[in-house]
Amino acid sequence: MAQLHRRRSSSLLGRLGISAPRAPLVAAAVIVVALVALGLAVSLFSAGGVTVSRADSGSEARGSDGAGEGGGSSSSPSGGGARDAGGAQALVVHVDGAVARPGVVEVSGSSPRLRDAIEAAGGLAEGADTGSLNLAEKVSDGQKVHVPTVEEAQAAAAAPAAGSAGASGAGGGQGAGAAAGSGSGGGPSSASGLVNINSATASELQTLSGVGESTANAIVRDREQNGPFSSVDDLMRVSGIGEKKLAKIRGSICV
Repeated sequence: MAQLHRRRSSSLLGRLGISAPRAPLVAAAVIVVALVALGLAVSLFSAGGVTVSRADSGSEARGSDGAGEGGGSSSSPSGGGARDAGGAQALVVHVDGAVARPGVVEVSGSSPRLRDAIEAAGGLAEGADTGSLNLAEKVSDGQKVHVPTVEEAQAAAAAPAAGSAGASGAGGGQGAGAAAGSGSGGGPSSASGLVNINSATASELQTLSGVGESTANAIVRDREQNGPFSSVDDLMRVSGIGEKKLAKIRGSICV
C-alpha cells in the first residue's frame, strides 16, 4: 500500500514537472507565500485605528529641504499633512504645557481625540491638571492644546475671585454706607457713620454740619425731581450748597 502511494505521488509530481527531491522546497515556498498574504490582509484590516506620531522631525526635514515650499516638491499632499495606512489625513496639533514632550505632533484616524494628541506628546507630565480639559474632545488640524499645571489651574481659578473682591473693595465706604443705610431705613451707616445722601431722610440730613431744615428739604426735593446723586459732588446742584459747605460735609456723606 505504501509503495502504491509513493508511485501515485511521484506520478503527480511528474505531471506538474516537479522532481521528487525538489518537492519539500516547493511546499516551503507555498507556505511562505501564504503567510505573507495573511500578514498583508491583517494589516489592511486593522488600518482604520488612530495612529499618533511626532511631527517635529518631519517639519525640520521639510524646512531644511533645498526645494522648500516654493521649489515645487513636497513630501506631503497639498491638502494637508501625511496620510495613515487607511488613507485618512493626519492632523497636525501643537501640544504644550505639562506634557512629557511638548511640541508639534500628528494624530490620525477616523476620529482622533484630545487624549490622542496628549499621548503623542509623551503623555501627561507630573503636576498636570486636566480638570479644565475635555479629553474626549475631537481635535482639529492646526489646533493648539495647552495642558496647565496644578499651580496654573489654581491661579486661573483665583483670578476671578480676586477681581470680584477688588471691585467690591474699590467701592469701599460707599458700598458699605449704602448697604447699611438702606438696612436702617436710609439713615447713617452703623459701620462707617456716613450718611447716604440718596436714601437719608430730611431729619437725618440735618445731622450733617451746616445743613439745616431748608437745605435738607432742598436735597430731598432735588433727589426726587432729578434722580439720585451719582457722586457727592452732585450736591452742588442743590440750591444753598457751595464748595465750602460741601467741603465741610464731604467726609460724612456717601452715595
